[in-house]
Amino acid sequence: MMMSNRTSSVIVLDHEKLIGIITERDLVERFIANGAHPSSDSILAENIMTKQPLTISRFSYYYDALSTLLLNGIKHLPVVDGAKVVGIVTLSDLLRKKNENMMRTIKAIETADEQTLAQIKPALYEVLHTFINGSIPTLDMLDMMTKLNDRIVTRCIDLAIQSLNTATPCPFCFYQMGSSGRGEQFLLTDQDHFIVYGNSSAEAYFTRLSEEIVRLLELAGYERCKGKMMSNDKKWRGNLTTWEDRLRGWTIQSTNQNLLLVQNFFSYRFVYGDSTLHKKFEQNLLQQLKRGKILLHRLIEVERENQIPSLDHPVRSLFGLHKKQIDLKKEVLFPFHHSLQILSLLHGIPSGTTIERIDRLVGKHALSVDFGKDLKIAIEELLKIYVTYKWKQHINQLPSSSVLEFTHLTTRDKDELMLSLKTLRELQQIVYSKI
Repeated sequence: MMMSNRTSSVIVLDHEKLIGIITERDLVERFIANGAHPSSDSILAENIMTKQPLTISRFSYYYDALSTLLLNGIKHLPVVDGAKVVGIVTLSDLLRKKNENMMRTIKAIETADEQTLAQIKPALYEVLHTFINGSIPTLDMLDMMTKLNDRIVTRCIDLAIQSLNTATPCPFCFYQMGSSGRGEQFLLTDQDHFIVYGNSSAEAYFTRLSEEIVRLLELAGYERCKGKMMSNDKKWRGNLTTWEDRLRGWTIQSTNQNLLLVQNFFSYRFVYGDSTLHKKFEQNLLQQLKRGKILLHRLIEVERENQIPSLDHPVRSLFGLHKKQIDLKKEVLFPFHHSLQILSLLHGIPSGTTIERIDRLVGKHALSVDFGKDLKIAIEELLKIYVTYKWKQHINQLPSSSVLEFTHLTTRDKDELMLSLKTLRELQQIVYSKI
């Protein structure tokens, strides 16, 4: 059927019910590679097919299909209407529809080695450009860009392990912090990461590995962190005991400098490594926080001094206000993230993206369902403004800044900004009440 119809896949049905898909790769790996002839009738379709394939609704959007294909490493996606299969979409279909050059950029991401890592940054920005021009909802776009960034990080870690040419001595975990940890990285910013490993005698190996990871990530376009918050600094790697001692030290000496480290640390997200070690690491963190609640109280005190500004004035009078600009990063996004972080820690949630934290807080009844929805709407509106602003700076080769002039906003943006700030201030008040 594939040869006769010149298609790269066929779907397998059982009385109209989708039960599998057979692709060219399935044929090669499970059929031809075993010496079978294409005309052989001794092997059933169910022995070759990929069972229970991912599907997508016919009412889904282009970016839903593209993200499903890219983030799951597949090239064929059956399209369904309820339980009925009505078509199939392929990665080639989607890339030809939007941009013929995207196939090459995606390939650069997926097949990068040390010699081609430099192609990563323009490849990612080509994808980002397509997403922005396609008016994809901001949170969906950030989710896709985060997962693509994770793929690059994973590739760099694999290359680093290969380059050492030595067996990994024990399980380890690699964590991202900052915007990547929050699931909000779109432009390639500086590196922010740490390593946890399972054996205290393995320090020499992970010293070398972390140096190699940092070097390869730099080749891929991720600048070194000016504050040295990277795993190649011994302060940002260690075994479980080392990390317990580190958190205890931050608790005992909760200086402003240490609190900054704590805020960055608890923006972490597990990206690579041993899931069992990761669970143990998080359990240890939560136990430490229970014993040292003073740390959370100190974080709340700091946030009292960083209240999100209020614009409770008629929007059209903004031009008459003394305040005609706002630093979206320092005055809004950071205070919001820190407040969400504190509330999450108070309810035993040490990590996760912004949206994951909100959902888990709703699940623990720390936030109402309605307020959780309001928070998501507010942060999406703010991030939409922020992403658009930063992308324009990049395209026009302007100096990077998060200071937004009100004169650059549309009337609608000003309305949404005012409502979003009000919602985020409500979250801060919830956190302040915990002290």
